[in-house]
Amino acid sequence: MSVAFLALGTTRARAVCGSAQFLLERGVPVDLITVAERPWRDEGLDERVRVLTLSTRADRILLPNKVLGRFYMLVRPYAMWRAARRQALRAVDWSAVEQAVISDSHAIPIGWHLARRYPDLAVAFELDRTPYLDGAPQHAPVPSSDDALSDQAVDSLK
Repeated sequence: MSVAFLALGTTRARAVCGSAQFLLERGVPVDLITVAERPWRDEGLDERVRVLTLSTRADRILLPNKVLGRFYMLVRPYAMWRAARRQALRAVDWSAVEQAVISDSHAIPIGWHLARRYPDLAVAFELDRTPYLDGAPQHAPVPSSDDALSDQAVDSLK
């Protein structure tokens, strides 16, 4: 089972990176569907997260144009859904995805369409960590100095 994050921008990068780290420590594969990979890596996204990028011709043509760019910003989330449907969503095995997390307001149309297309898929604005709490992190904890003292105290009692 895996988790997919939907984020067209990096406004909630800290939350996404933290949730991804939480999942990766428990052996859960993580996908991020976004517009550009580099800003996410710069924000500290773990290299184990698979990043699927979206692009549209309209982004390259209309965004730099001042008048058309303002109009395009209104319909861009829907253009991104079309791009997602044609590009990134085909690369994800949605039968193996437990949760899709909408991480910014621009990704809401993508999440809405995913919820309609896959009715059994849990789509939410926050990661539900409950199913993963029983799974301990897969790395050994580093003993602190307090642990060493308590081990010595236990040994002295024996």
